[in-house]
Amino acid sequence: MKIHSLILCVFFAGTASAAELGYTPVNPSFGGSPLNGSTLLSEASAQKPNAPTSKTASSTTSASQQFLQMLQSQLYASLASSVAQAVTGATTGGTIVLDNLTVTWAIASTGKVITMTDASTGQVTKITVPIVTTSN
Repeated sequence: MKIHSLILCVFFAGTASAAELGYTPVNPSFGGSPLNGSTLLSEASAQKPNAPTSKTASSTTSASQQFLQMLQSQLYASLASSVAQAVTGATTGGTIVLDNLTVTWAIASTGKVITMTDASTGQVTKITVPIVTTSN
């Protein structure tokens, strides 16, 4: 019986073979095909629990409130454009007061200095814009 078992072991050992393990990554971040990216993203999104929904500001505002917000934004944009033109223009200095914000500009040796002071917080922001001169 031992010889029979030994012969069977030798016979099966001779027919056993091995091969190199082959691995191809799936995730494009680790060398996989870029075409798998959208599939992996959609699977991850499907597994991610949904956050509790809350009402956004736009869904709770009325049409008149939205109109007033857009009008206010347009007025602020126009005002900011006017201030920018006044500051960068040919004037040597000036001051503009907007509610709690005071914008002052003057020409110094280093360039045009713009100082913005918030009266409510006392925060002062200074910006120095160098004066560029060109000669032809």
